[in-house]
Amino acid sequence: MDIKPDWNQVALNLEEKNDEESLNGRWALECHKWLKVVADHFGGDYTIKESDNFFIMSNESDRYVNVFSIFLERTLDRILKALDEIASDEGYGKHAVMIFKNIDHYYEYVNLFYPDEGEFGLSSGMYINDGYGHFAFPSQDISYSEPIAVHEMTHACLSHLSIPTWLNEGLAVVMEDVLAGNSLFLDNEIMARHNRYWNSQTINDFWSGDAFYGSDDGQELSYNLAHILVKKMSSDYDSFKNFVNHASYEDAGEKACKSNLGYSLHSFVGSFLGDGDWIPTTYEP
Repeated sequence: MDIKPDWNQVALNLEEKNDEESLNGRWALECHKWLKVVADHFGGDYTIKESDNFFIMSNESDRYVNVFSIFLERTLDRILKALDEIASDEGYGKHAVMIFKNIDHYYEYVNLFYPDEGEFGLSSGMYINDGYGHFAFPSQDISYSEPIAVHEMTHACLSHLSIPTWLNEGLAVVMEDVLAGNSLFLDNEIMARHNRYWNSQTINDFWSGDAFYGSDDGQELSYNLAHILVKKMSSDYDSFKNFVNHASYEDAGEKACKSNLGYSLHSFVGSFLGDGDWIPTTYEP
């Protein structure tokens, strides 16, 4: 098995040999085997620890892993409750968490999932929804790891939905706010940066998701704007959950926004940024 396996072939092999009830255990075994390959690739001091719903590959101390695994189990349960009828933990196997001992190991691994060309912003953690979805982090103090884990686990619990990137990221940062105390920060300086940055071209990079992966000022402002929009939209949770479950990547969620929340995306952004051409260009009435 490679550090980046052919998961489609793994799935075919497992489905041929196992009935429905045994698939969860078989997928867990495949996940553990794969994490061992990754651990061996990066060095013999990595170990794999197991909890009810997680495998954690790291070279952290037993105490760190125990505390972190308890946090992960609690956070998974809290996300599923906070995003009731939106988030889901369906699927086979356990969640895989990779904590790399240094930033070089981290970027060597995550670069396997980036395109060969382009400039990309820095990251302190990532949910990789490729094949067997998993989390990757560089080693850091657990106080920094916990809010990142909330963010990336939210992505994992939304991976069954084909929602636009801005909505996915907005839900993740709101969960950081709710569950890890990373409150939205908005002062006059940040507001001025928003007003300088957004225009008809940059807002469409936001709607398409490209702005979240850039290396310029737009990456930070995109997360901030997504946070603001999701907080505004979610004040009526019943309507909001219907919006999320019907939002489409193709039109940035515009049709679902109108039909479930009664407003256009243009209106929501305009209530924060003021007058402007904020409508997604991909939207066709």
